[in-house]
Amino acid sequence: MTELEKLMLDVRDVMTITGLGRNAAYELMKSGEFHVKTIGKKYLVHKEILENWLKRETGKPKKRW
Repeated sequence: MTELEKLMLDVRDVMTITGLGRNAAYELMKSGEFHVKTIGKKYLVHKEILENWLKRETGKPKKRW
């Protein structure tokens, strides 16, 4: 049996991938920098969207997360 790969990432996943702390990860998810789905109080971003956003960013960020 193979393990399914997550398509949607939550704040904990974003923290792990980016190295950000909890508050910074929440701020990033709420920033409008990329499309985020909300289900109740849970924030989710598609893995591909986050990966593309991270690849696109170069130099200094436009605004502080």
